[in-house]
Amino acid sequence: MYEATRYFSGVSNGRGTGPGGIMDRQNFRGFESFTKTIDNFSSQLIPTNNGFVAVFEPQFIERADVVLGPDTILAPTGSPGGSINIVTKSPQFQRANDLIVAIGNYNAGKVALDSTGPLGGGKHWAYRVIGDYQDARTYVPGSIRQWNVSPQLTCRFSDTAELTLKYFGIQWELTGAMANANDNGWEVTDPGSIRGTTIGGTPPPPSGFTYNGWNGNATWSHTFDRVNLVSGQFTATVADRVSMRLGAEVFFDNNIGDSGFPSFSPTETFDPATGQVTGLSSPNPAALPEVARYNHGISRDVQLQNDYATDFHFGEISIQPVAGWAYQQAANTSNTRQFALPPANLFAGAYDPSKPLLSTYAPAAKLKSNAWQSQVYALTKAGLYGDRILLTSGVSRTWVNSNTYTYNISDLSAPPALLTLGGYRDTYLGSILFKPVASVALYYTFSSNAALTTFNTHPLWQQGRQHEFGLKSEFFHQRLAFTAAHFQIAQTNLVTPNPAYNVDPAHNAPNTLSDQANHGFEFNLVGGLTKNLSVIASFTEMKLRDPFSRRVRNVPDQLANLLLNYRFTDGALKNFTVFAGVVHVGNAAGENAQNDPKTGVAVTPQGAPTQTGFYVAAWTVYNAGASYRWDRCRFNLNVDNLLNSKFAWQPASRLSVSPYPGATVRLTTEIKF
Repeated sequence: MYEATRYFSGVSNGRGTGPGGIMDRQNFRGFESFTKTIDNFSSQLIPTNNGFVAVFEPQFIERADVVLGPDTILAPTGSPGGSINIVTKSPQFQRANDLIVAIGNYNAGKVALDSTGPLGGGKHWAYRVIGDYQDARTYVPGSIRQWNVSPQLTCRFSDTAELTLKYFGIQWELTGAMANANDNGWEVTDPGSIRGTTIGGTPPPPSGFTYNGWNGNATWSHTFDRVNLVSGQFTATVADRVSMRLGAEVFFDNNIGDSGFPSFSPTETFDPATGQVTGLSSPNPAALPEVARYNHGISRDVQLQNDYATDFHFGEISIQPVAGWAYQQAANTSNTRQFALPPANLFAGAYDPSKPLLSTYAPAAKLKSNAWQSQVYALTKAGLYGDRILLTSGVSRTWVNSNTYTYNISDLSAPPALLTLGGYRDTYLGSILFKPVASVALYYTFSSNAALTTFNTHPLWQQGRQHEFGLKSEFFHQRLAFTAAHFQIAQTNLVTPNPAYNVDPAHNAPNTLSDQANHGFEFNLVGGLTKNLSVIASFTEMKLRDPFSRRVRNVPDQLANLLLNYRFTDGALKNFTVFAGVVHVGNAAGENAQNDPKTGVAVTPQGAPTQTGFYVAAWTVYNAGASYRWDRCRFNLNVDNLLNSKFAWQPASRLSVSPYPGATVRLTTEIKF
């Protein structure tokens, strides 16, 4: 999903982004998104702020809708920076069959089949079957292996009533160093990486770490995720005026991580007067401490949704109200165990210790939880003077009840500690859009969200609010669209994972908590410059800071992107298309500012806020490709990182800074039959 959205403003890579990443993670307006909605159903595993680990298979996807800012109605408990809704493919009443084969050096090795069409007489029933298999090498040592299948069925009772049933089965596995997202890069242990310096794009040789090497990750590491998702949607028209939708979804997630990786965590020393990092403990790269971690999580989730929409017109006035409700119930268990592995010699290449028996692992953490969440919402859009003025208002109330059970790892037979939180929050949105001329619109919006999450086993509410105003315009007979926006976002009780928890969950909290605020400008240019040349161009300037005005890890202040696509429509090159793209991401903090080890707070004894120790440099990557359609065949060539540049991206902390993949070439052949 990051490859599909990265050319638009406000979108940047999260930690663990990519085909071998986790949860389709991206940043929207600087805020990390840990979940997504699929056909409007949440994939968030309440009461946590995470979704299932597997990356959702692109072959299932028809399109993706991105909403920037708090999504009051569709994702009231999502990220304050934005949300993404994946719209999956559905059965069609026109027969079509696609065979797709992808080959390449990385993230390829895939074959897929997509077949759809009518059943019986072709008037009332239609089917779709999608299946694929992938076994691909990854740039970081390891592989991605997955099997995916989706049988679907649609029953059309009449022109206004339809029922669609879908099943998505995902069996997703990462092996080797790729299995350790946010732990498979290099540790930042260079003594010079202090006082807010910008580190190099590759690790220094004396550290023992290499750009895309094993870096202390055990060769037998693997992550496995099995997702079973069943959904149904019934749509109908009531009294020839009201459109009704009734949906239901059940999904089961079984996630297992069994990995070995470095357990050394550099300790920073702070100047008490300035808060700057002045010293750093460094490991012995020939004897790097290692840990084996086994975690097993199981989640079960049930959702129901029902909404109604209609449309009224009174002369030059239009009113479009929508109202509905949603319900979600979930139960989760999580069990983590650890084992101390022999030290790794980073200069010896691959780290291949004997895999310990699971029975020898010591308990590190055990949790279980159950929660329910319900929502009622209403939204009304009114158009005045022939829609020259559009007014929108909406409100959503979300009720949550969660129960979290934390076991004593020293005595698992003892009754677990229970923490319960219940309550509700209201979220609001409102906007006004004015068209002084037909091709130009000025607008202002306010939106908010509220989520109940778990902070170190303690549930709490977090709330986000955004003010946005801007301009939308269209040129060349609505062929080219330009938008400009200014936004201000504030988020309270933001929960982010604590990297130290990965290597020592027994003595570190799983999450950190802070308030953050962001403001900035965005510009987008999308559409056709000519009938042959199309463009996506964007620029983002933003400033995400915590309460001490410190930058947040992996969040740049600037983004700039350009994608040009030229399609030949006649002559010898008819049906041939070429494209070129450039993605630029500004420099970013490599870690969140750490707490002082003596005081345990984010200020020194003299009251100076502790500062970020290091930054990663701004980076630019160039992409290119071409496609050609011949009869029923289509050939598509994609080259990512055309210049094979090496640079650091996705910094998670001093424990891991990830390498951007080298030149990645994929040739995809699609045959329609």
